[in-house]
Amino acid sequence: MQKKTKLALAAGVSGLVVIGGIAGIANANRGHHGGHGMMHLAERYDANKDGKISQDEIDQNRTERHAQFDGDKNATLSLEEFQGLWLMANQERMVRDFQEFDRDGNAQVTLDEYKAPLAQIVANRDHNDDGVLSKDDRSHGKRDHRMKGSDAPATGGDSSGG
Repeated sequence: MQKKTKLALAAGVSGLVVIGGIAGIANANRGHHGGHGMMHLAERYDANKDGKISQDEIDQNRTERHAQFDGDKNATLSLEEFQGLWLMANQERMVRDFQEFDRDGNAQVTLDEYKAPLAQIVANRDHNDDGVLSKDDRSHGKRDHRMKGSDAPATGGDSSGG
């Protein structure tokens, strides 16, 4: 495979990962913290539908999916082969994320619907009120958390043992 093709594929996969990360931030901002995770694991891995997931069921699923996308049957996945596997595995997540954005349920995402989950992210996380998010806001938030209920200045470590 040519270097340009590899770079283009890597850029495409990276773009999809970024989109997934933004969707994750949007879901976190809406209060979705993976509560449906076990349900989705069961749908994918509970082969015998007994309500339990064994390591054998997980391993069998992974073996079947790997083989499904190993087009040249060389027991390895190239980037192109892996891209097919990744897209299939994330199809359901993409549909769920689309439905989360499509607040009015008309099967179309408007710009306002797309922007809504992150519309207040800067305002909500800008602890020093400078209008931007920076490392200062992260450290400010940690300092506030450690000092909660105390007037003591923040230190580099936590001597409480917990």
